[in-house]
Order: sequence, then C-alpha cells, then structure tokens
Amino acid sequence: MARESRLVDPAFEQTVTLRDAYRIMEKFVDNYRVRGDTPLSDFLFLYATVLQNGLTTDPAAAGDFLEAVRAVLDARHDKRAR
Repeated sequence: MARESRLVDPAFEQTVTLRDAYRIMEKFVDNYRVRGDTPLSDFLFLYATVLQNGLTTDPAAAGDFLEAVRAVLDARHDKRAR
C-alpha cells in the first residue's frame, strides 16, 4: 500500500500533458474501483476530497494517485524506449 502523502509533497510538482493527466486519473479511479472499498459514487467525497491540511479524506489516496502517475508515465517511457 502507498505511504501517506500530502498534496504539498514535492512529488506533486511534476508537469504532465493533458493526455497523461487523463490516463493517470483513469488508472487512479480504476485501481479504486477494483479494490471495491466503497461504491464508485462515493469516490470523490469519501476518498479523494482534499482537506485544508493537504491530506485527502482517505490518507492513502494521494499516495495511490502517485502510484497511478508512476504506472502511466513508466508505461509511456517504455513505449518510447522501444
């Protein structure tokens, strides 16, 4: 499982294309859906809402998002290396 991250962590300073951003969000949401923790309709409210202290309502959400970033960007890099 991902470590607890905050949206103010330096890892969130990356710049990505809109295409990559879309793929990252798609991967992030799909990983959440596969776990089946709560209905997808509760996703933003119970899991990914940002609190004033930079944490998300579920402390693992920011770290899970960074894992999705790595997965998408690594896949993009692998395709370019071929």
